[in-house]
Amino acid sequence: MTPSPLPPEDLDVLDRSTKVFARALTSPLDGDCEACPGWSRRDLANHVLGGGLRYAAYFPRLPESEIGWTRTADHAGDTPVPALYRTSAGLRKELARARDADAPVQHRLAEIPVRDLLALRVFELLIHAHDLDPASWESEDTEELAAWTLAHARDVVELMRSFDVLADAVPVPIGADARTRLLALSGRQDHADSI
Repeated sequence: MTPSPLPPEDLDVLDRSTKVFARALTSPLDGDCEACPGWSRRDLANHVLGGGLRYAAYFPRLPESEIGWTRTADHAGDTPVPALYRTSAGLRKELARARDADAPVQHRLAEIPVRDLLALRVFELLIHAHDLDPASWESEDTEELAAWTLAHARDVVELMRSFDVLADAVPVPIGADARTRLLALSGRQDHADSI
């Protein structure tokens, strides 16, 4: 079977999702993150920014001893939006040059295909954008990105859930839009639907 790289459309989804998270980063990072009990808003931002560095490090299979610092560093600093693009650049480059979207990558929790790593990153960017600033989701583009994520990330999200890193999925009303269904898949509820 001939290796097939990620299609440009999927890399575009990553770029668009990164912009959604960048919108969320424009809100202050002070205080607690209500959507992620036990985390501050800055903790959440640093988790996502550090994730770009960690995911890039999975390609050359760097040992945990060389990437553990990404879990505790203040990546956001005083300029979180530029920091997001800086910490995401290496992963974007690795995904773009990956020769085979089905090639395995050693995520910290499980070996997954390159295409699933991309889908997991998109999922993380979108969900945590909503965690930081639900208004960051108020666009037609976000609805399209949520629909793409539901179509491409469901299996890898369920795999991650099996390691207890995500809450159980929650039910959604019939006819719910893709954004509401994506929040539900992540174990979150759209507060507008809960009223």
